[in-house]
Amino acid sequence: MNVAKLVITDESKSETAQTAYAVSRAILEADWEKLDSLLDKNFTYTGDSYHFSKDEYIAFMQDMRGAFSNFEMTLENNITENDFVSIRFTSRVVNTGSFMGSPANKKSLAVTGIFQRKVVNGKVIQEWQTTDLLGIMNQIGFGATFGYAVFVTGFKVQQKPLKRKPNNFLHINGKVSNFDVLSAKEKNSYIKNYLKQLK
Repeated sequence: MNVAKLVITDESKSETAQTAYAVSRAILEADWEKLDSLLDKNFTYTGDSYHFSKDEYIAFMQDMRGAFSNFEMTLENNITENDFVSIRFTSRVVNTGSFMGSPANKKSLAVTGIFQRKVVNGKVIQEWQTTDLLGIMNQIGFGATFGYAVFVTGFKVQQKPLKRKPNNFLHINGKVSNFDVLSAKEKNSYIKNYLKQLK
């Protein structure tokens, strides 16, 4: 069974760290209602040249969760100080769906990076993230990534704006685990049909 998994190797018991962990857990569990409740209404995200509002962040995470299978995220080290928690992470995934306009490549990837979340009154108000993009490009194959980037920038392809989906996105019969066990083809078909119904 290919259910998403969160591993915390250096767990802090502080309320700030536990809130930061809960955000990652909600994303992996596709618990969009829980994620919404953990983020302040004025939440902002800055990372890898993206700037998102709360709804854009949730939409981005929904798209990411739908595009990658066999998701395992390890929170390896954390430093918590006052309202801030910084965490080094590794996510192991298989790219089975299109993501941010880039087609699926069906490759296994190890994505590493660091994020910092600011927590005030039990809610995350800001997140900053940096990801090892060069490492990802090496795993995907630089030629394919470079060719895609040239196509997108050279032909001025517009990325679709991020649009948040309802809280039941990726839940089949009420469970995300039913989505997780689908084949890549079945997942892509489910997402396509789900989005078609929203129109």
